[in-house]
Amino acid sequence: METLERVFIALGTNIPPRGPRLQEARNMLRGIAAGGWKESSIYETPAVGPEGQAPYFNQVVSFWYSRGKKLLLYYLKGAELLLGRIPRQERWTEREIDLDLLYYGDAVSTGRPTLPHPEIIQRQFVLVPMCDIAPDWKDPLTMQSMQELLSELQQKEGEFHFKKIEFEGTE
Repeated sequence: METLERVFIALGTNIPPRGPRLQEARNMLRGIAAGGWKESSIYETPAVGPEGQAPYFNQVVSFWYSRGKKLLLYYLKGAELLLGRIPRQERWTEREIDLDLLYYGDAVSTGRPTLPHPEIIQRQFVLVPMCDIAPDWKDPLTMQSMQELLSELQQKEGEFHFKKIEFEGTE
């Protein structure tokens, strides 16, 4: 039997309707959560990748989960398809929805899934929302808190000021 683990998942979308897509993704994830739900604010951030992409809405959610990291990864990939993600050949292109498993407790693994997610410490658009809900969470590879990782990254590349989204409409 698997143990109950705290998981963190990054949600992102830059294809309208962005707000409703994130809401649908959160609803799907709440359905598998074993309690302890936390969600960050939603931030509008510049796209990473090819020029001309629309900005993203990004968010991080966390909850308790007990069915294993591989099953969670498969669930996330299936949820992306159900939420309308269209597979594309190029990397870093626009996305209807992106659900990335960041942490599965303090698990460290290579292969599928790679944990922690290898790009967390290079992404302010992940670290800022992580700090909303778990600033003291320690990365099991660096043993640094999310706040420490964010501070280091901001010293290196400058602080990005992301727009916090408060909305009721369809965007």
